[in-house]
Amino acid sequence: MRLNRLKLVGRYKSIVGTEQQPFIYTFKPNSDGYSPICLVGLNGSGKSNFIELIADIFGYADRYFNPQYDCAEDLTYDFEIDYQTIVDGHDFFIKIKSTSSEVKMYSYPGLEYIDFLSFGNVQENRFQAIAVTTTIDNEYDKFLPDNVLAYSSGNNQGLSSVFAKTQLQYFDVIRKQGVFYREYKPRYDEVMEEQDAENDAVWEGLSKYVSGVYKKNKGIFSIPRAYQDNLETYLNFPEEPLEAMESSLPIGLFVDHSLNDVFFVYLMVCRGVNKSKSQNFRRFVSDNVNINGVRSFEIDLRLTEYKEFETVGNIVRRLTELSCESLGLPVPLIDEDISFSPKLHFKLGRKFLKAMERLYLDETVFLHHLLTLHHLTAKRWSYDEKRALRSSKYERNVPNVSGGLMPMRIMNVEVMLKDPHVITTYDRISDGEHQLIQILGSLILFDHQQTLFILDEPESHFNPEWRIEFINIINDYVDLSKLELIISTHSPFVLSACKSKRVLHFMNDQDGFVAIQSVGDKETYGSSLTHYLRLFLG
Repeated sequence: MRLNRLKLVGRYKSIVGTEQQPFIYTFKPNSDGYSPICLVGLNGSGKSNFIELIADIFGYADRYFNPQYDCAEDLTYDFEIDYQTIVDGHDFFIKIKSTSSEVKMYSYPGLEYIDFLSFGNVQENRFQAIAVTTTIDNEYDKFLPDNVLAYSSGNNQGLSSVFAKTQLQYFDVIRKQGVFYREYKPRYDEVMEEQDAENDAVWEGLSKYVSGVYKKNKGIFSIPRAYQDNLETYLNFPEEPLEAMESSLPIGLFVDHSLNDVFFVYLMVCRGVNKSKSQNFRRFVSDNVNINGVRSFEIDLRLTEYKEFETVGNIVRRLTELSCESLGLPVPLIDEDISFSPKLHFKLGRKFLKAMERLYLDETVFLHHLLTLHHLTAKRWSYDEKRALRSSKYERNVPNVSGGLMPMRIMNVEVMLKDPHVITTYDRISDGEHQLIQILGSLILFDHQQTLFILDEPESHFNPEWRIEFINIINDYVDLSKLELIISTHSPFVLSACKSKRVLHFMNDQDGFVAIQSVGDKETYGSSLTHYLRLFLG
């Protein structure tokens, strides 16, 4: 994925554009190898607002185009965002355009679009003249980025709140499915207890309930397969519950501290379809943080309040069986009740890997399940937080979306160090090592997909060597051919490792709004931040 152009009419925090003078930035394309987009500027100059805006746009598009979500169409700004992506092996130049909160997606001819980009922002009128070859009106998910991920070294509530909006929508899908099954069963049992169950009148209440749920939530439920050719009969006599449609994870993910252990353990244990990723990641941790492998780990589940969610029950049972088999213990019987709040222990070895293959077939399902449980945190957000997050317009930052007691935690991860050859726990390594593992692990995990990754001041806990070598470390272990990387930084070392045409200098204009100055063709390699500001900005 590659970002090409951003346009805003309206206001998003300190970024303002008007119809007469829209806020526009055209990203310079890569040449002679990949270079991240690097954002620099003083605190308060708008770097954070810029990356939050990009995340907000893709989050809104994800909610708008997903039929399972209830998208609040109340944006306070219009936007256009243009990017290049690969779908089914072919390049596509995509425009997503929102006017009065109504979103449309278009595909442009590649050669004309590239020709436009070579002229830069001054040719805006030329861009409007480019003919739209295709209006995309289905399979929107194929043309959106596969992932939009963000990492912040600090407590960036503005950035995390953007991703929480879609996380709440995903949770609502699972919640609605759980509520339906919880309420269907007693209603159906009541019908079955009636003496005259063949009388249509006793079905009326159940029929009304099932019909109402189906008509209101067609993106979430489907008619049971046996009745799909006779919808009217089924809705009059729903002898089976509606079938829950699989819910796809949001494309956006805020990679906070709670996901660090998830990604680390997952990448360390993969031996199936992601074997090569695991090998690359294990090489990285061995080379840079002195870790040779994982011996065991625990998953602490607190899911009793989610028992009515069928999706959760399936996940918990598989994890319970995986734990038992890894320890050589008998697995629970199918009709045997299991705990929804256990502390499960997992021992790495042949038994664990064999159980992974049996239970998940494709080990990415294991990751999907862990991310699903991670998103259930939304249930514990306050009413006030949920109210703010259900709106698509910016109201305020929500402070506690990653706090509180998590429904799923990976803990007590035993790791083997390379030198000295001893066993310790993952939480005992330094903050800087955790930070580097979290960033590189996330990049390695998703670099095979069309991914936009936002890094907000990623170097804060690094030692001097890692600050200097950070971009080189990424290049050594991450395939950047499908990944677009935006880095907001105060580090002169990160800055000097990026191509000058991909560096965006942020400042406030005379009205206090965000302005971006490109550094053009003047190279930044090896210059300090002070030298950079003096050289390019006078």
